[in-house]
Amino acid sequence: MRWGIVGHGSISKTFMEAARGIGHSIEMIVGRDSGRVEDFCSSHDVPEGSTDLLALAGAVDAAYIAVPHSGHCSSTVPLLEASVPVLCEKPLAVNESEVSKMIQAAKSTQTFLMEAMWTRHLPVYEKVLSWINEGKIGEVVLVEASFGFNAPYVPESRLWNPDLAGGSLLDVGIYTLALADLIYGSRPDEFSAKAELSLEGIDKHLGVVAKYPNGGLARLGSAINAAIGFSGRVIGTEGTIEIPFFWQAEKVVLTANDSSEKVSIPHDVNGFEYQIREVQRCLESGMTESAVVPWSWSLSMSSLMDEIRSEIGVTYPADKEF
Repeated sequence: MRWGIVGHGSISKTFMEAARGIGHSIEMIVGRDSGRVEDFCSSHDVPEGSTDLLALAGAVDAAYIAVPHSGHCSSTVPLLEASVPVLCEKPLAVNESEVSKMIQAAKSTQTFLMEAMWTRHLPVYEKVLSWINEGKIGEVVLVEASFGFNAPYVPESRLWNPDLAGGSLLDVGIYTLALADLIYGSRPDEFSAKAELSLEGIDKHLGVVAKYPNGGLARLGSAINAAIGFSGRVIGTEGTIEIPFFWQAEKVVLTANDSSEKVSIPHDVNGFEYQIREVQRCLESGMTESAVVPWSWSLSMSSLMDEIRSEIGVTYPADKEF
């Protein structure tokens, strides 16, 4: 496939490495700053750069959106309207209203759209779910996940700036919610959320306790001001599954009945390749959405995060546009 990338931050480099690693090409980089675009293209051997989003139309098979959260909707909708398939970084958008607008654009033009929640494509989770379905840990009663690091306080950066939809929830907390969602197969019936907010009003440390339809619980934490770790655990009535570095997992450990089983599935490249292959599979099959990360999942996740933000008192300028 021929890809265009909108944005030129570090995650664009990760995507580029994965795409090239499985034989795809990067044809164009699009960004607002022509100088930065030119430097990025030169440094990473990309044929063309542009400040015009619609230059991608007809020049690539799909576009990868890698700008800050606040620019996901405004970058994606024009491309979908121009019939350019889109893989957009998580979260798909800042709020449910923006996600709905993006999905409507995809529906109206019958153009592919998928949220880049790469964790849901990782092969190790097939093993995790098979262990659970086989009853290896009994009934799941608790999912625990933490994703937090101590980022330098830079008010204008994407992590700390409300205008860019900063904060821990949308950046890394979504991974913890996605893990619980994958294990329980649904969003929670109820939850309680507490957060430590920055002076600008974004969540720098968030804790969520949620209850799911089967009665199971989740304890989830995210932070951009504290190194709270990167662990995931699924605890059942008869055993436990440990998932080190759960959002990019390459191994899992099952402990049950005084014995343990370890499975390791190293990435082919860096882990992004699985979602790239899924886009290719869907496009070759003439599909407009993926069953792995369907539009309904993105809507549900955005709605849940809207509710969490409402409880902790975090709002963004994008929330006032609808």
